[in-house]
Amino acid sequence: MVSSGQAPVDKDVRKILSVLPEFADHYMTLVEDADGDPSPPAVFSELADYVAELIEQFEACEPQLVRCLGAIEQVATSSDDAQELVGWAFLDSLSPDHLRRLDPWFGSGTRAMLEELEQS
Repeated sequence: MVSSGQAPVDKDVRKILSVLPEFADHYMTLVEDADGDPSPPAVFSELADYVAELIEQFEACEPQLVRCLGAIEQVATSSDDAQELVGWAFLDSLSPDHLRRLDPWFGSGTRAMLEELEQS
């Protein structure tokens, strides 16, 4: 588990970091840039950038991508902040092309949030 050493890590961010240890370097860069306290939406937006990179390298990164989307689904179905984090910070940060390419791997909770985004 990654800990900034300065501020407690948000529970939803902990979920992401526990499933995606390879995202820790990106997270630590955010910690440094935010003087030790990146907001959860900033982390999920950075995760969207990370997933977009994985999409571009899909065949080589499919296992990581599947785990990323699994972690997103966990937050989508269990967090009180799911709409803000998964809907607005993560899904809204991906391009329409990326969303189309990821659609087969979205879980029901993530897909429901995407539908809400499209309606607003």
